[in-house]
Amino acid sequence: CGVQLLMRFVRVLTGRETANGLCAAPGIVPAGHMAAAAGAGLLSRLLAIGLAYALYRVLGVGGDGLLESLEPLWTHWDTRHYIGIAQEWYTSVGDERLRLVFFPLYPLLMRLCSVLTGGDVFAGGILVSLACSAIAAALVYDLAYMYGGRRQAARAAAYFLLSPLSVFLCCAYTEALFICLTLAAIVLLYRGHPWLAAVCGMLSAFTRMPGAVVAGLFIIAAIGQFGKGKLRARDVASCVAQVMIVFMGLVLYWGINYVVTGDPMTYLTYQKENWYQAPGSFWQTTENTAYYFLTTMGDGDWLYTWGFQLLCIFYVYALLAAGQRKLPFDLAAYSFVYVAVVLAPTWLLSGPRYLYALAPLPMLQARMHKGAFMHALALTLSAVLLVVWVFGYVIAVEVL
Repeated sequence: CGVQLLMRFVRVLTGRETANGLCAAPGIVPAGHMAAAAGAGLLSRLLAIGLAYALYRVLGVGGDGLLESLEPLWTHWDTRHYIGIAQEWYTSVGDERLRLVFFPLYPLLMRLCSVLTGGDVFAGGILVSLACSAIAAALVYDLAYMYGGRRQAARAAAYFLLSPLSVFLCCAYTEALFICLTLAAIVLLYRGHPWLAAVCGMLSAFTRMPGAVVAGLFIIAAIGQFGKGKLRARDVASCVAQVMIVFMGLVLYWGINYVVTGDPMTYLTYQKENWYQAPGSFWQTTENTAYYFLTTMGDGDWLYTWGFQLLCIFYVYALLAAGQRKLPFDLAAYSFVYVAVVLAPTWLLSGPRYLYALAPLPMLQARMHKGAFMHALALTLSAVLLVVWVFGYVIAVEVL
């Protein structure tokens, strides 16, 4: 994949390929289509929540009502940290100091939306995730529509919403917000609004560190202008400014680290000491995942932690290697860098949901096959695995 990207980079640099794959300004997607995609995003999340409750009752886990069971069923792992940040902010003492590794935008929105839920920050977080899921589904549709029209757009939205990892769109997790902001940055850039795109990129980086990878799209856009012989000094200055705006999301987060602890990089220390994460490579992560998959067979976390992570890693590797030419150069390069970044930390446990947040992934999936049968088969398998993952998160409490 990297070799192919280098060859394509030369083509972009010499003007033989457009950076974003668009030969003209993208057409406007019918408003009804966008509304339908957003409605499907919201409805699918509500159905997933209903499925979780049905499993809860049918399997005899408990007998509370839907609303009473919502928080106990969906409050696991990182959700507790986001609730803590939303309620108490960051601190430098006690076990609560470890919350500093979680970026602040999502818990801030949880706190803001709790005004609508009577002060319940968990419910506020669910509102944020549901709203962002709906918007993200519409943006997935919009992005895919630019390249393949209505049919591919519908398929891309289906892949996005039926993915087993879409269970995290129902949680008080950052996935929905992060994907929404990243897609907004990409779509706005394509539609000729680079400054708004940069602001969305900044907010994406203020949600999760890989949001800063969006900055590369602005650089590639400038390189594409150079290949066409149209790059001006003003364009270079605008590109630099837009990249700086995106990175301001990280700078703001570093500033919070400094205010709380006196060191802007304290979160890296906490990640290393408590999550055993340090800079590594995606090769190392693949090796570690394969090793634990083979040596922990039969253990409680064998399937959901190591098995699914290994499956997702190789699935995305295969997609990028075989199909990156089906993406425009800038999204292919973004995908390559994003995967390398999110799979780089050592002792990675949540690789599947990080890979799910790869914004161009649904579009790539929708463009991989021409026949309707293969898409129907893939989407059916995804839907079955989604049921398994809903069970894994809310009942087995194994999905990370």
